[in-house]
Parts: sequence; structure tokens; C-alpha cells
Amino acid sequence: MPPGFVLPEGLRVKPDTLKVSAYDLETFEVKPSSNQAPVRLPIKGKTWRFVLESAGVRAGIYSLQQSLKPALAAGGWVWQWEQRGVARRNLGDQEFWIKLSPSGSAALQVALVQPGLPRSLTLTRPGTTPENPKPDKDFPYLTPWPGAELVTTAPSKAPVVASLGEGRQGFVFVNWIEKQYAIPDPPSPYEFVTTYRQALETAGWEIEGDFHGSLVQVQASYLQNGRDIRLILRLVGDAMAVSVADVGAQRPK
Repeated sequence: MPPGFVLPEGLRVKPDTLKVSAYDLETFEVKPSSNQAPVRLPIKGKTWRFVLESAGVRAGIYSLQQSLKPALAAGGWVWQWEQRGVARRNLGDQEFWIKLSPSGSAALQVALVQPGLPRSLTLTRPGTTPENPKPDKDFPYLTPWPGAELVTTAPSKAPVVASLGEGRQGFVFVNWIEKQYAIPDPPSPYEFVTTYRQALETAGWEIEGDFHGSLVQVQASYLQNGRDIRLILRLVGDAMAVSVADVGAQRPK
């Protein structure tokens, strides 16, 4: 648990509900004053999510909230919108946000965030000469997630939009190479997308799309130094896949 959050007697974290993300996004609703409209604040950082329940006799939502509120006040938490269960705590130069919401009829869902930055990756820019990626090696211009282990490398064919000459564009089939990795400690979908998007843009790639919902994916292209490389990154649970098509090396000049 983060500093400043102490469970009062009589409450416990429901078994197997605690999930900690090094970097994620949670939205908090605050009401600055009674005559001001509510404001939705996206807070990004280290995130704890868990469910609270009675440690003894089953208790309803109201009873759980009444048990928790004195502990929050004693810990220095200040309500930002008590009716929505949103509070904030400042501890030196550290800031924390908490949100309480019903989880069924006898439990509270808790989201707690310490604002911070995502992890960063440094990518090598593709060179002017097409590379020949080896099956047991990473792509030279795509660093896998920290701690990731290469599992398989497989070729495939799929269409991309490419120049057909004379100013025309259309779909052409090209060869792709996909490398799959196991990630022992996977990031949140939001951190995966945020970190790779920033790293790719810094290395000169153009982002064509990103998703961090049920589909966690980043699509990009590299169109500098005479190259035309297409890239798709995907996160699926505790695994990631990197698919690359060197379109420029396969198309007539």
C-alpha cells in the first residue's frame, strides 16, 4: 500500500483483488465549490486498485464508507468531492489521489494514484541500408519491453498501402516478420502505448494509430533516409508482438 493509506480495524482488502501498475490512467471527478460544475481530472502515475470489504460480519456500502472516512481524515486526506468518494493527500513533495466507489452491495472499489511519469525507451533510428533481422535476435531499431524474452520469429504476408507509381497508391502484398516476446512483469496497456509512442516519435517514426482498450496496439511507419518500414506493436496479457514489413526493400525503385 502507498504511504498514508492505513486500513482501519474491521476492514480488509478482498483476497486476490490488489493490482499495482507502475503507470496507468485514472479519472477523478472533483467539485471545486458548490456553485461550480464538476471537473474530470485525468491522473497518470503509479496505480493501486483493490476491493475493500468487512473483515468480519458482512457490512453494506454506507457502513464501509463510515468506517474508512475517519482513517482517511487522520491520514491527511482532504475530500475533493466527498459525494463521489474522491480525496487527495499531499505528503511532502508527493501527491496521492483516491477514489471510492461501490463494488456490489457489500464492498468498495478503491483506485489510488501517485502521479508520476511512464518508463522510457531509447530506440535506434533505422539506417539507410535495409537490415536482415536474424530469427534469434531483436529488430535493430525496436527495443522490446524491459525484461522481455524472445520466444518465436515467424514470417507472414499481408497487404499495405504503397505507391504504385505515377502518383497512384493501392494495396500490395508484402512480407512481414513477427517476433513474439514473453514479458514476466507486463506494463499496463496505457504505459505500453504511451512509452512506445514517445520512443517511436523521438526516433523519427510517424504514428498511424494507437489503442489501449480491449486492443492494445501501436502502428507506425518510418519514411526517412529512403526507407519505408511499417511497424505494428501489440500487447496481449503477459506477451508482446512486434511485426515489421520493410516495404521499401521489397518494392521496385
